[in-house]
Amino acid sequence: MSTFADIGYEAQSGPLDQHLAVQALIIRIGRGDDALAVTQLYAATERVVYAYILSIIQNPEDTADLVQETYIYVRRSAHLYIPTGKPLAWMLSIARKLANDYIRVHKHMPPRNQDTAYDGITEITDRIIFKHALEILHAEERQVLFLHAAAGLRYREIAAYLFIPISSVRTRYRRVADKLKKQLYPLGVSL
Repeated sequence: MSTFADIGYEAQSGPLDQHLAVQALIIRIGRGDDALAVTQLYAATERVVYAYILSIIQNPEDTADLVQETYIYVRRSAHLYIPTGKPLAWMLSIARKLANDYIRVHKHMPPRNQDTAYDGITEITDRIIFKHALEILHAEERQVLFLHAAAGLRYREIAAYLFIPISSVRTRYRRVADKLKKQLYPLGVSL
């Protein structure tokens, strides 16, 4: 998982080119050309799918499993995909369904040991930020934070994927930053 401190947008092409590339991969998978296409789709979208699911279920261990389930589901149902120009939004709707199913099944189970939940995050500052983000932020705020900080998406891309106005994305991100700053300042952690 990428760190919150050093995430930058790494894409070589613009959002439209990325949408078209992801859409083409889904179409190829739907036509049965899935060996290489699934690998390429995973490489192009895994960070976003991971961040999105993590923002919903708040458990890194199970998030990895749900990411895999998402790609299995995409592979099985790609032939049903209707090109609309927002293929990642289609994938995120699948991820949201799987995450909601997970929550429904696991809501009455005892919580896991949260000490191991942060094993994938090596930077101590990132661990602290991550832990507090999961504890104090609402689901909508976590989604914006994780999609921007962990997945490296721009505000306009987040707005498109979550079907909300870009102004709402900016407002949520500012609110998230303010909440985290207030919570982390006494611990000596600055954003």
